[in-house]
Amino acid sequence: MGKAIPFPGGPPKGAGFPSRDVPISAVPRIARICALGLAFDELLDEVCGEILALSGADGGCLFLSSRDEGSESFSPAAESGTLPDLSGAYRPGPALERLLDRMRTEGKIQADDLSLLPSSDPLKRLLDPFPVRSALLTPLRFGTRLLGFVALHVTGAPRPWGGEVLSAMDMVAVILSAALERRRAEDRLRASEARYRFLTEHSPDLITLHDATGRILYASPASLPMLGVRPELMNGSPIEGFLHPDDAGNVVAEIGRTAGGEKADASLPYRMRGADGRFVDVESSSTPLPESPDGDRRVLRVTRDISGRRKMEARIAEGQTLSTIGMLAGGVAHEFNNVLAAIQGAVELLSMHAGGNPQARPYIDVIRRMANRATELTRQLLAYSRQGKYTPTSITLARVLSETLPTVRTSLPPGVELSAECDDALPPVHVDVAQMKQVVMGLCLNAAEAMTGGGRLSVRTYSEPGDGRVVLEVSDTGPGIDVKTMPRIFEPFFTTKGVGRGMGLAAIRGIVDNHSGEIRVVSREGKGTTCAVLLPASAVPASAEAPSAEGQPAGVGRVLLADDEEDVRGVVHAMLETLGYEVIEARDGLEAVEIFRRRAAEIDLVILDLVMPRLTGEAALGQIRRIAPTVPAILVSGYDESGRIREIVAAGFGGFLQKPFRRQDLGKKVRELLGVSDGSATERTQ
Repeated sequence: MGKAIPFPGGPPKGAGFPSRDVPISAVPRIARICALGLAFDELLDEVCGEILALSGADGGCLFLSSRDEGSESFSPAAESGTLPDLSGAYRPGPALERLLDRMRTEGKIQADDLSLLPSSDPLKRLLDPFPVRSALLTPLRFGTRLLGFVALHVTGAPRPWGGEVLSAMDMVAVILSAALERRRAEDRLRASEARYRFLTEHSPDLITLHDATGRILYASPASLPMLGVRPELMNGSPIEGFLHPDDAGNVVAEIGRTAGGEKADASLPYRMRGADGRFVDVESSSTPLPESPDGDRRVLRVTRDISGRRKMEARIAEGQTLSTIGMLAGGVAHEFNNVLAAIQGAVELLSMHAGGNPQARPYIDVIRRMANRATELTRQLLAYSRQGKYTPTSITLARVLSETLPTVRTSLPPGVELSAECDDALPPVHVDVAQMKQVVMGLCLNAAEAMTGGGRLSVRTYSEPGDGRVVLEVSDTGPGIDVKTMPRIFEPFFTTKGVGRGMGLAAIRGIVDNHSGEIRVVSREGKGTTCAVLLPASAVPASAEAPSAEGQPAGVGRVLLADDEEDVRGVVHAMLETLGYEVIEARDGLEAVEIFRRRAAEIDLVILDLVMPRLTGEAALGQIRRIAPTVPAILVSGYDESGRIREIVAAGFGGFLQKPFRRQDLGKKVRELLGVSDGSATERTQ
């Protein structure tokens, strides 16, 4: 309870043997003191002073129980000033517990002469070490709970406690107990109010109190970070002033229904207007409060900012959409690549045999151009579905730009000026070169097409400060991208130019994501747009440039070719023969294994399609390697449905060709695995 408050002490007034009979008229004075609203310690001081002055005791102590209702401990709250400190007499232990039990069941404990008590009496055992001859213990109870007790002591000659003193102490105990309980209830109420005030003022949710019309009676401080509005400016205002016009009716109606006793919705999503005019996505739950004494009905509302959650939900929905479209795009690309493999291969062979025919040549060129456009589209589909990175290598962005920008320059519309700033000292990146060229070409042409009236197209590379990522930046001075269009720029086939040119930024984003990179787009209307591609730097040194493919020697050797598409198999067969190789065909993986088992000594190289009935290319190579562990093998596929092509190639294949592939690429890969250098005229013999 804090410091002990001394009882006023000293001898009683008057001469001779003092009477301890208390006039009943003294009791109202104690009641008035309890009703004065004094501080708690001051209240105890005044009451105890009256008790000692009127009882004639030489001193006493007031003990109070802990404020924790589950605790049974008692501590001194006041003590006399003339006797030695007797608060230590009532020390915790078995004797005190017995006294407390007696006070709970019997009430007052009166000892006119302690010397007459048996030695086993708990009061005698507690006070025997002290110069006390008479004692009176009066319990302070509220209901069945013991709040404390008043202990009065007399020294010198024993003095009996008179009837009036006992009656007065009974009344004092009732008054003091009620006062103590009231004070404790007030303390609990203040603590509860402070606790709920703290929760309200520190809650990130906006807590408001409304009347039945929606007028705001109270707003918590969360209004400032949520809306930029100080709570005192909201108090007394209609809630409609802080709502989106389309949502105001629903919110006010919800408050009215809740005030009328109807069960409110679990949560109501709507938009609130901030101080800057922007609208914030929120949701609220409403709870009716009991009617006030004047009959007003009020509603408590808890409002939460769900803008972050909405953005997360939108990203998740976008991711699910991209995943679904990606699966579809990948499947379509796989089927198209099988078809295009046959078309492009057949066109190449047709061009070799009939290219000199002036009537046939234009039509052959049309087929080749259309096949190339279709091939580019399937590459974009694969890029969008995060596929196609099958032959990554360490290369500098400067080299990628040097090989790509000349083509970009010839494709720019009139009036567009291209400038490039490449840092040759940047670390290399680990990328699929063909796909990175696709990124450069796509970003540049997309920017150039935005500058219909001409402008400057700038390309530069640099290192991102802090994380060391390598950055490819493409900027234009076009009209920029408006706020409504910006969220849609990565959608497949989305365009603002009237006619789309393919997957556009959707494919570029897929490529960048597939390379563990990041793409950032910053645009201001009338100021242009900047696209930045950030890629992790590679610790592997950049690879040397590949030699020219012109003037390559004819091949020598026998190749086992397995593909379940008859047309594709026939065209690749013809390509290999024109390159100088003998070919053995197999219609699936199982047939390839059976042929190899019979003719292993004749076969120099195996070409296997990834997806085939009965036995996949991966499984077929596993069985072939058990027959001839060192036979070289090439894997071909139009789509990596399992996402494991790089893993499969690394596990045993010497190379990979993505359908559709050119005759030149096929010859280069075969010569590479058969050990014939592209720069040498030496031919492999059997």
